[in-house]
Amino acid sequence: MTAHQILQRAELLLESRNLAHAVAAFDHAELLGASADRCSAGRWLAAMLRGDFPAAWSESDAIRQRGTPDPNRFWHGEDICGKRLMLRCLHGFGDAVQFLRYAPQLRLLASKLTVQLPPAMLEIAPYFEGVREVITWGQDPKWDVQMEIIELPYVFRTRLEDLPIATNYLHLPPTVLRAVAPQANSPASLRVGLVWGCGEWNPARSLPLQLLRPLTRMPGCEFWNLQGGPSREQWSCLGQGRMLHDARSSSDTILKLAGLIAQLDLVITPDTLAAHLAGALGTPAWVMVEHASDWRWMHARMDSPWSPSLRIFRQSRPGDWAGVARDVQFALALLAGSRAQLTPERRVA
Repeated sequence: MTAHQILQRAELLLESRNLAHAVAAFDHAELLGASADRCSAGRWLAAMLRGDFPAAWSESDAIRQRGTPDPNRFWHGEDICGKRLMLRCLHGFGDAVQFLRYAPQLRLLASKLTVQLPPAMLEIAPYFEGVREVITWGQDPKWDVQMEIIELPYVFRTRLEDLPIATNYLHLPPTVLRAVAPQANSPASLRVGLVWGCGEWNPARSLPLQLLRPLTRMPGCEFWNLQGGPSREQWSCLGQGRMLHDARSSSDTILKLAGLIAQLDLVITPDTLAAHLAGALGTPAWVMVEHASDWRWMHARMDSPWSPSLRIFRQSRPGDWAGVARDVQFALALLAGSRAQLTPERRVA
């Protein structure tokens, strides 16, 4: 086999999450002359999925030393102590929410921390611990060092044993919570938020709402539609019911969505912004992920070391959303049943 063929095989092994064999194949491919950066990137992902973060940072070091241009890599190893730091959030909303947990650490080192966020996040940004000065696109005050927010685990050489870094680092004031307080028909019911669709850039993360339909008939539960975008309208296919709430006006901005999530008992969602908001708020959330899930959910784990309030439900094989939906339904039945057995005095409001 040629170096290119072995590299392709390595990437297929990685996609199937055969991590040990994938790493061996990347090593072999590089030895035969395949792209060193591409092999490093594959080993980086395998290391992150295993939770071997130091091995991943070694691959990042190797890529940097080779000097490969990367438009999303702003930080080049400069010391940030006493410097004016520009933290740019150029990826998804969920990435920004997950890694803003590092803001207090950055403030201890930098003389000034400025966070550049998409316009949709300006309203919620000041409620993250350690975030003070916030700007958006087109604004660029003076800075000494800049970095992209997803570089922060690498910048701090984060290890698995360092996680979760921070918990409950998004603090919403009572005024926000009152403005979007969920009105439950039964105070004793379990208040559950539902999301089923992700962004169009990765449709593999989404699942059909019909697979979650049995959940919405669960006794002792009320459900809120937290879905954003055009998929939101699919909620009507569930029919009408006193336990189904379309929280359109209460979740039409990121701040309102966070305020609603903060007051729910549980959020059930794929890999979306709602999952990361729940993690930042400390709200329990069940995250449904595809078989080849993003590195942040790691491999074969039911928990998230990044956010203790999250529980992971994984496809057992590629495309098996039906199995995930069955697992979630079973878990929700257990949760609703155990809650129903509590006396009124012990029930969580």
